[in-house]
Amino acid sequence: MNRIYNIKYTDAYYIDLSYGHNKKLHKTKLSEHEAYGYAEKYGNNIVIAFIKEEKDDRKISDKIKRKEHLIKGIIVPDTSILSKLTSFKRNIFKNIPLGSEVVVNWRDIVIVANQSRYDCSTMYTEGVFFRNEEDHIVLKNPETIRTYPTPVTNHPMEKPLFYVIPKSFIVDISPVNN
Repeated sequence: MNRIYNIKYTDAYYIDLSYGHNKKLHKTKLSEHEAYGYAEKYGNNIVIAFIKEEKDDRKISDKIKRKEHLIKGIIVPDTSILSKLTSFKRNIFKNIPLGSEVVVNWRDIVIVANQSRYDCSTMYTEGVFFRNEEDHIVLKNPETIRTYPTPVTNHPMEKPLFYVIPKSFIVDISPVNN
């Protein structure tokens, strides 16, 4: 764990009322983010430690086994890394018509400080399937809850107008049966 890596990844985001309630949603796209730190793959996550204790040459996996705190870092789904994202293709979206109510289960990025946490949050979102782009989907009037880790909470606390979710984060999507 003595080598610093530059990790480029993408993230989900939401558009809230500050955008304007009656405004038309223009083109959406995913932004590229960068993190520099000591990185290690853990399961289907990438753990990036921004800071490490002085004279601590152990791997992140050793700290995980001992349930030690990560001083400060970020945990990203391994599918959010841009080199993997460009080759990511899924057919689970093609049979879902735009305008239909859907349920999306997905994994979200986590920023940690002084926690013994090494995995991504699990999210559950219901909304209208508004847009299907090459690398992301857009849900209108979404309601999102974080289902893992507990306690279960709304995310964000106030309901946004739209949620933009990278396809590479999505575990499952299905129509809501009314």
